[in-house]
Amino acid sequence: MSTPFFHTTRSITSDSIRALVAATALGVLLLVAWAIWFFTVEITTYSVTEDARLEQEQNTVHVSTQRVGRVVHIEAELGDTLEKDDVLIRLDTSVLNLSLQGDSKISGSLRDQLESVRRERELLDKKFVEDEKALSDQLNLLEQQYQLQLDNQEIQADVTDRYERLLQKQQSSELDYLAAKRTYQQIAMATLKVQADIHALEDRRAQLISEYQLEVSALKQRHQDIDGKIAEVDTRIQQSHLAVSEQNLRAPITGVLASLAKIREGEVLVAGQQVATIQAEGVISIQAFFPPALALGHIQPGQRAQVKLDGFSWARYGQLEARVERVASAVQQDKVLVQLSLRGEPPPNLPLLHDLPARVEIATGKKTPYQLLLQRTGELLSGKAPGKTVEEGA
Repeated sequence: MSTPFFHTTRSITSDSIRALVAATALGVLLLVAWAIWFFTVEITTYSVTEDARLEQEQNTVHVSTQRVGRVVHIEAELGDTLEKDDVLIRLDTSVLNLSLQGDSKISGSLRDQLESVRRERELLDKKFVEDEKALSDQLNLLEQQYQLQLDNQEIQADVTDRYERLLQKQQSSELDYLAAKRTYQQIAMATLKVQADIHALEDRRAQLISEYQLEVSALKQRHQDIDGKIAEVDTRIQQSHLAVSEQNLRAPITGVLASLAKIREGEVLVAGQQVATIQAEGVISIQAFFPPALALGHIQPGQRAQVKLDGFSWARYGQLEARVERVASAVQQDKVLVQLSLRGEPPPNLPLLHDLPARVEIATGKKTPYQLLLQRTGELLSGKAPGKTVEEGA
């Protein structure tokens, strides 16, 4: 073998070994990456059913008369969309209005009387304060005068005693003694008179307070009587207002006027007579039916879900977000009922109609490919048909 051919053969052999080593290393890396994915990466699993539909709860309210009344005007027509408290039918309120006007006048008169009592009380209080102050001033003055008289009487008594002792010693005349004694008696009489005036003034002051208290008590009684009458009249006024309000038959809810009794203006309606029916749009919910293998143990209240309406491409119209509310505990006709409620605002161009078919996908949890393989293998070995689930990579 020539030397050039030998070198060529060795070069080819060396390149083949390097390629094999590189391919083997790449294969090992791919196998390790696949094993990591197979055993560790979690995949969101969904339970899916095509057997679902939208349900709309109907809310129907009947409108009836509360009392007898004559129809004055019919405000709405059959099929009209009404807001809450919109007037449907107006009944005659002329008699009630007359009663309301009369009670309003009576209420005004009673309130005027109440104001008059308040002013009387103010004048009475003012007069009592003035009179009581005048008597107190007079009483203070008399008490000062009485004290002065007592002092004078004490001094004159001492003078009289001195004249009496001097007379006994014949150092003074009897005339001087008698003059001193007469002066003492005059002062004593004046003191008694001031004392009597003080007692009389105290009696007058006590009488003034008593009369004031009696008049105050009488005014309070008048005030309470008028307050009671005002309360009665106000109650009648409130009842009249309520009766007037009840004569306007209004829509209790927002909705469509589904029925209207055949009545004419001028017709008299009896109390309790049904005159209209209003139907409001109810809440949209979803009723989904799953095989037991997909529902029991997998679907729980609170899980999120996606709803796609049949006949409306989700790529164009969007899809609905929902939440599991209840899972039936019993299996009926090989199905388990799952009730869902809508979450958030639906796409504006997506129609929500009663009994519209839909597809429901409920996120039931996360599992690795290894766990999913074990589950499917177990289902196959047990002879059970695997349920329809969808896996989504984390």
